[in-house]
Amino acid sequence: MKTFPCNSPIILDNETCVYCGIQLTPSLATKEHVIGRRFVPKGKLKGQWNLIVRACTACNGKKSDLEDDISAISMHADASGRHALSDHILPQEAARKARRSISRRTGKPVKESSEKLKVKGSFAPGVEFTFNLTSPPQIETERIFELARMQLMAFFYLITYNSETKRGGFWLGSFFPIHDARRLDWGNPIQRAFMDAVISWNLRFLAIGADGFFKVAIRRHPTETCWSWGLEWNHNYRIVGFFGEEEPMHKIANSFPSLEWFTIVKGHNYYERYRYEVALDEDKDILFKI
Repeated sequence: MKTFPCNSPIILDNETCVYCGIQLTPSLATKEHVIGRRFVPKGKLKGQWNLIVRACTACNGKKSDLEDDISAISMHADASGRHALSDHILPQEAARKARRSISRRTGKPVKESSEKLKVKGSFAPGVEFTFNLTSPPQIETERIFELARMQLMAFFYLITYNSETKRGGFWLGSFFPIHDARRLDWGNPIQRAFMDAVISWNLRFLAIGADGFFKVAIRRHPTETCWSWGLEWNHNYRIVGFFGEEEPMHKIANSFPSLEWFTIVKGHNYYERYRYEVALDEDKDILFKI
């Protein structure tokens, strides 16, 4: 495992874009903070570790767009109004960003993007029920996985970076996200099975920055061309998965248990279902352990 300074930024003078690999020219190159300065609460990166690289204009703009509403929603309070962490800055930043960031899912400010669902059904002939559900603003899964992919590409570029050629590498094979979960559900069977499956793999990169508001761990399978990864955003979202050769990734993923869902209402071409969130006990939280 490579080691890096823990209290100052790492700055690469890379000649190719860390995201798409294009050769950078003065007109194409931009400065890119992999842990976005506005992705975590204001001030949390001061005097903290970060990775600063050069990226092309298109990739930098794409990542910035992904970070905007994902940052705001990952700082947002849960359905009961509680924030992920007791930190006086977090509620202030969450409220500020919720007013200014636009949810790409609803097209409205994050503040106005809580989602409501009315469920109607019947217990028996003549006995009907109706109830309303409200959830915090949601992020499109595709956007979560795309931002995760870009962040991981930058970190992989770092751990394969050659200072003489000023180039890093890109993983071989596929990118295979497994699951994303809010804090209240970090103990679900898939997240638990993933941690148990990869904890013994070779730890190649572990970084905790911005006062813990950003975490990343990358591990390599002992014998296969297969890497596991885990990300944590703003103490509230966790995303896990693999990259590398498809056969070992699918074999491991297929061994994970399924989530248990309960059906409320089922019609001819639709159904409503729910499942219980499972919190993770601190002593069982090994995703970012050495």
